[in-house]
Amino acid sequence: MLIEIILEAWIALKRNVTRSLLTMLGIVWGIATVTLLIAYGSSFRNILVHGFDAFGKSVVICWPQQTSEQPGGQRAGKKVVLEQADLEMVKATAPLVKHVCLETVRRPGIAYGDRMVGTAPVRGVCPEYGEMRN
Repeated sequence: MLIEIILEAWIALKRNVTRSLLTMLGIVWGIATVTLLIAYGSSFRNILVHGFDAFGKSVVICWPQQTSEQPGGQRAGKKVVLEQADLEMVKATAPLVKHVCLETVRRPGIAYGDRMVGTAPVRGVCPEYGEMRN
């Protein structure tokens, strides 16, 4: 029975050589493409994970923004800014939080003589910042 099936397949392959070769080429091409896409996706994931780890493990960052709706009867678009009192409250009420740090970023102008030559970000942080951000 098995020999008959193999013999019939061999005869069909010999009868339609071009179709058989194109079919095999399509299968090989499909397998190679899927393998490359999986490898590409895996590498991309590793790069993203490495980038996030370099950013800081188990880090939560809050940026000042504005409300999109009316909070507590106030107008929409109110600016929300974290202050030192907010940090103290987080330290007091969240026992699993190891470090809390304010970060202030300004972009002062850089002058040479009477001419402005550009700007550069200047960050003000607390001493724990280095430990938090690796």
